[in-house]
Amino acid sequence: MAVAQERKPPMGGIGKRVAYYPGCSLEGAARAYDVSTRIVAKELGLELDYLEDYNCCGAMETKNVTFWGTMLLNARNMSLAKRQGHSTIVAPCNGCSFSLQRAEYFLETDKNVFERINALLKEGGVDPLAEIPHTYHILEWFYHEAGPQKVKERTKKPLKGLKVANYYGCLYTRPHFYARTYSHIGSEEQDRPRMRETADDDEHPYYMEALLEAAGATNVEFEPMHTQCCGGPHSLSDEQVSEKFVMMILQMAKRNGADIIATECPLCHASLEMYRHRLMMKGVPDVDVPAAYFTQLLGLAFGYSSGDVKLKDNLSDPIPVLKRLGLA
Repeated sequence: MAVAQERKPPMGGIGKRVAYYPGCSLEGAARAYDVSTRIVAKELGLELDYLEDYNCCGAMETKNVTFWGTMLLNARNMSLAKRQGHSTIVAPCNGCSFSLQRAEYFLETDKNVFERINALLKEGGVDPLAEIPHTYHILEWFYHEAGPQKVKERTKKPLKGLKVANYYGCLYTRPHFYARTYSHIGSEEQDRPRMRETADDDEHPYYMEALLEAAGATNVEFEPMHTQCCGGPHSLSDEQVSEKFVMMILQMAKRNGADIIATECPLCHASLEMYRHRLMMKGVPDVDVPAAYFTQLLGLAFGYSSGDVKLKDNLSDPIPVLKRLGLA
């Protein structure tokens, strides 16, 4: 997919210093994503202000069990961000950004939700929300507040020869009225994202392609698998379905010539790595494609070592592929 063919939203508009919501994964199994995210932010002249005393967003644990509980969990995080002086929250996880954006949507559009949640916050000893912070995925923030040009300027070791399949997962752009992405339903006038200009494309997201291309990588055609569900939320309840989803994603990446899959969600990343291993053990063909967080790849391009960006933490071990190309 040619980036030049996509819509070009204006740069900026989010802020160079934001509240950073790492969620539960980035301080545990996805520590490599956290470390590389901080490296990339620093190199691009952006500042992450760690959200103190944050709680789980409830993306998987409560979403389908208690609407009010999920709203309250996210409203508390928003209140903490406001207390730290921020009107913007960034999250590196698709599930976390989805959960925060979903709460933002209902707090903005439903007076009953806004009033009840504020009453519950006050009852729990948390400052009520006079203003609702906006939430962005970390990828959106990097694209709008730095962009391909800044990435190109900071690149010291271009990712030359690296063929990348960019995997966004299903929640990065969906549903568009939560994620505030451009919708392909309706007219140009009707599909403008709610309350902002900074928006990726819901069917054809391209921010990751744009940033990695600026760092010297070659993007391979990956539609429609680039937004196909990886089955991550169902890994424990329906392993066969999750395995099938991952097989389809990996095989398309491999057959289209990808050396590596770039990810921007810790759950998607874990699902791809875990089922890749299982599929290879079963002898399934064309699934041997390692995964790396897009921030790890940008970190390499900025001159950091594989150890700096913690590539050894990746279960699928992308280091041999990168070494073959002289990139690690």
